[in-house]
Amino acid sequence: MKKKLVMTALVAGLLGSAGTVFAASSNDQPAPCARPGISGPVDARGYGMGPEARFARQQDMRWQRMKQALGLSDSQEQKMMELRRGFYQESRPVRQSMRNLQRDLALESVKKSPDGRKIANLTQRIGQQSVRLAQLESRHLRELAKVLDARQIDRLLQMRDNFGGKRWGRG
Repeated sequence: MKKKLVMTALVAGLLGSAGTVFAASSNDQPAPCARPGISGPVDARGYGMGPEARFARQQDMRWQRMKQALGLSDSQEQKMMELRRGFYQESRPVRQSMRNLQRDLALESVKKSPDGRKIANLTQRIGQQSVRLAQLESRHLRELAKVLDARQIDRLLQMRDNFGGKRWGRG
């Protein structure tokens, strides 16, 4: 009886390890990925139904709601899109710099013996980047004010305030 049990366990172990070796050796080549549209529906941008496509659709829906709420003409819409692209391109390095500085500040702050001068320097640099970002935002709003009328500007500022509150669960 003991011999049968030992032999069964031994054979099972050998089969299990042989199966693992076979599976590992047969996976040399990764499985080919299906092109978008073959395995499922594709949206108009050529993406599949992944997170990028959902994010792009959400952005498009937000833009359409904002366009409708502001009552933008075609020329206003085009100019506003140009201004937004320019603002985000210009503000991207500033925002990235702030994130990097904030990460460095957090890492320095949790050390067993944090360097007070380094923390002061990082907080000062974060403040400088914050000022730079505020200046870019102010200039962007001044440029938008040249494209939009007073009613549209008021509505845009209301939407901006409401968007921040709802997005972060404060409103």
